[in-house]
Amino acid sequence: MDQKPLPLLICLTLLAGAALAVPMPSAAGAPIVAQDTSEGEKLRVLVLELVNKARAEQKLPPLQIGKEINEAAKAHAADMLRRNFYGHISPEGKSVQDRYLKAGGARWRITAENIARCTGCGADVATVEELQHGWMNSKVHRENILRKGITQFGFSIVTQAGKPVYAVQTFTGPGVSGIAGAGEPGKKISEKESVAKALELLNKERKEAGMPAFTEGVALTKAARSMLAQKKLDDFSLAQTGKLMDALPEDEREDWESLKILAFACGGCGGELTDSDVRFFVKEWLSNPRNKAMLLDGDFTHLGFALAASGQGKKVALGVIGKKQEK
Repeated sequence: MDQKPLPLLICLTLLAGAALAVPMPSAAGAPIVAQDTSEGEKLRVLVLELVNKARAEQKLPPLQIGKEINEAAKAHAADMLRRNFYGHISPEGKSVQDRYLKAGGARWRITAENIARCTGCGADVATVEELQHGWMNSKVHRENILRKGITQFGFSIVTQAGKPVYAVQTFTGPGVSGIAGAGEPGKKISEKESVAKALELLNKERKEAGMPAFTEGVALTKAARSMLAQKKLDDFSLAQTGKLMDALPEDEREDWESLKILAFACGGCGGELTDSDVRFFVKEWLSNPRNKAMLLDGDFTHLGFALAASGQGKKVALGVIGKKQEK
C-alpha cells in the first residue's frame, strides 16, 4: 500500500551491454510533470546536491547531471505515471539501460536506477528530501548512490491530480577495473607494464604445469596493438582478430610457424588500464579449457599482449602466442 511518509522504493543496477529500445508511447494526453518546469529543474539540482553530499562523506567523487541519463529518468517517470505501472521494467520489458541507450547513451557504461512512488505528497522540496532520506536508509538504494565508477546522474519527479507521485534517480559511468573479477580496483599501468604483468601471470601457470616460460614476442605485441588501434575501441569487433597476419610486418610473417590469438572484451570495466584488468583477462582465458590448453602448450614459446580502454567502460585484451620457425 502506498502511504506517506513511507514511499515505496525500488532500485536496479545493470552492467552495460547491447540492447534495442522500442519507441515510447505517444505523448498525447501527457500528464502535468514537474520535470519540465523551472521548479522541476530546481528539485533536480537539489537532489544532486544531496547525492553529492552523501558521496563526499564517503570520500567519493561528485556526480554531474548527464543529458542522456537524465532523459532516461524523465522518460521512465512520465511513462509510469501515464500508464499507471510501477517498476524498473516497462510493460515491453525495457530497462534503465534500454532507456539510456535510446537517449543516446554509451553502450559500454554501467547504469543504475532508484525509483519511488508515494501518495498524499507533492513534487516539492519536502518530498524529494524525504525520498533521498529513504533511499539512503535502504541498503540497495544507498549502494547505487555511493557506487564507485559512476560519474553522471539524472532525476525526475512527476505528478498529476488524483495519481501518485513518481520519482526516478538514474546513474551511469564507466565502472571500475576488476568489476567482473575479484573486485580489486588495481593500480594504473602503462602498455609496457601490462605486457610484463601478463607474462608474469602466464609464466607462473606454465611453470606449475612444467612448461618453459614465454618470451615476449615484440612483433606479436606490436601486431596486437595495431589491431586495437585500427578503429574506435567501442566499435571493435572480436571478428577482427582474424586479420592477425595482416597486422604483422610483412618481413616478419615468415618467422612464425604457428600463431594463435586470444581475445576478450568487457563492459563496465572502468576507464583506465590497471593491473587488475590484466589479472581479470588472464583469469578468463585460463578458465576456458581450450584456451588454457593453448596457453600451456610447450610448443608455443612467445607471447604478445595488448590491452586497451575506450574510456567509456569497454576494455579489450588481445593475446598472441607464437611458435618460431626452426632455422
